Parts: sequence; structure tokens; C-alpha cells
Amino acid sequence: MEKKDVFSGLSKTELNTLSAMSTRLLLSAGTILFSEGDIGNAVYIIETGNISISLNKSEKQEEIAILGCGEFFGEMAIFNNDTRGASAKALSEAVLWEVKKNDFIRLTKDQPAFAAKLLLVLQSRKIELFLKEQLVSAAGIGSHDLRVSIKGDPSLRETAFTRERYESVVDKILPSLVPNLRTLLFDTSVYQVFIGFNNGEVRTCSVITPYIEEVHTASKIVSAAYIDRHFAPMAYDSKTEFIRDMNKHIQATATFKTLPHSWHTAIGSFHTNWNPVPREKLESVLGHLLDMRQMPNFYLRNLGLSVVQDAVRMQFNCDGTHIISTREYQRFLEENIDATI
Repeated sequence: MEKKDVFSGLSKTELNTLSAMSTRLLLSAGTILFSEGDIGNAVYIIETGNISISLNKSEKQEEIAILGCGEFFGEMAIFNNDTRGASAKALSEAVLWEVKKNDFIRLTKDQPAFAAKLLLVLQSRKIELFLKEQLVSAAGIGSHDLRVSIKGDPSLRETAFTRERYESVVDKILPSLVPNLRTLLFDTSVYQVFIGFNNGEVRTCSVITPYIEEVHTASKIVSAAYIDRHFAPMAYDSKTEFIRDMNKHIQATATFKTLPHSWHTAIGSFHTNWNPVPREKLESVLGHLLDMRQMPNFYLRNLGLSVVQDAVRMQFNCDGTHIISTREYQRFLEENIDATI
């Protein structure tokens, strides 16, 4: 067994010890070594071949890494005392070394330098898995995953066509509500809105009270005087600049600096590369709310929209949830609304 990656800190004798406690496995292409949710009982080191690591994301397998010669995997479930967080499959013929859980833990206890290097890898992989596991990232839906669908209650889907449809309180005031939703997003400190068409509520989040979600009735939001009383005036450009300043402040705090380095890298990258959702994209979403409510069979029940995150969350009467980027929203309309007109 050659010295590679985290194992480079081990002496030849220690590498021989590791080899002695390992079992050599021969895998053919397509072999599934373990699946997400399985009990983790071993760590694997790749001698030859490639292993695909994938996540079950919204009922689809998404490849998050391809590992090759000298790399190892399977350690997170061991040290977190958890089930497998991802699936592993051989992309080609592969030779692996399997180290059982107790043997690998004993090795880390006997070799402090090895354990320290392994800890850095664990921290990095934990953040990477966290970011990959998110249905929607902090910045929004990425270019390779423009749509995410979450299936709801099957019984609701089966009765979607037969349930009687009613005009809600929000439907009656929607023509007056939409301009004021624009005001909230473009002229006040609000960075996120959620409209509940069935229950008549509008939830908002503000940059000046970012950890509080306020709940308002839609009938109140149509009042300009109510908006003036409850929401601080703030131009869209000023609001986005305020968000950038807050991101910088977070990174400068003493508490943030105590986080593991891998978190600094992940959050720092997001803060540095963050850009607001363009106004015209938000305008497009708001401008089609009435169309979404008037679809003949599947109509909108609620919708969430944010200046910060490029992701439009929509739930329909079939109880399914769709999360799409604002860039993909126009295509969604063409496929689901234009065809019904």
C-alpha cells in the first residue's frame, strides 16, 4: 500500500499494519458498494479504478464526486456514528482495501498525527456534503439543477382534479396585492415574501430584523398606509448593499472566527460571490401570479420569493412543491400556462 493523501504521515511499518488489518476487494464495473442510509461499518481505500459517490436528491441520484487511486471514503459514517450519507458505486473495475470500523478507530487513536490530518479531511467533507445535500443552496438553484420537485401526499394528487375549487380571499384582492408586493421587495427593507393563497397570509423577512419572520394578512398588505407603518423604506440597491455589508460583518465577528476553517471557506465563498436576484426576474414572477392561480387543473397554493436566493418556491393544489430558479421561471410558465390558454 503506497503513501497517498492523508496516509502520507504513516511510516512504512504503520502502513504495513494498516495493510494487515485490511481486506482486499475486487469490484466489477457497476458494483454498488453501499447505499445511502446503510449502516457504516468500514472505510475504503482505492488502489485502482474509480468510485462514484452520489446522493439521493429529490428522488434522483446526483453524483457529487468521483474518487480514484489513493483516495479513501466511508469514514464519515464511522466517526459521526451515523448511517451512510451517500452511495458508492464502482465506475470501472476497481481494487479497494476495506478497513473495518473498530480497526480504523484504533489506528486513529494509536497515531495522533494521522488522526489530526484525518480530522481536517472530515471537516472539509462534512461541509461539502452539507452543501451538496441542500435541495437549494444558499445562493439559489445552480445552473446544473434548475428545478427541484418534491412530491407531496399521494392521496392529494389523486383527488386534485375532483376537488371543488373556491375563490380565496387573496384571489379577490390579488390585482391590488401584486403592486404592493413589488413595493415590499423593491422599496422597503423586506428581502423575502411568502404568499399563502389559501390561508390569506403574507409572511415577510427584513434585512433590519433578519431572524424574525413577520406574518400579515393579505388584506392588510393592500393598504399603502399599513405598509408605511410596518416596513422601513429602503431602495433596492441600498438593500442589496446592506446585505453585502452584513455578510462582511458576519465574517469579522469573533464567533465566526471560532468556526472550523472549512466553514470559513464555504461561507466566505458564498459571501464573496453573492449577487442579488435581478429586479426584472422578480418582476416576472410577481407579474404572473394571477396566471398561476387561474390554471384550470393545477393551480398555485402558495409561493415564496427572495431577493437573496435565486429560488422560487411554489406549492400547488396537488400538494407537490416545485423550486426553480428565476432564470427557469419563464420556461416553467411556457410549459404549464401557455399550453392551457
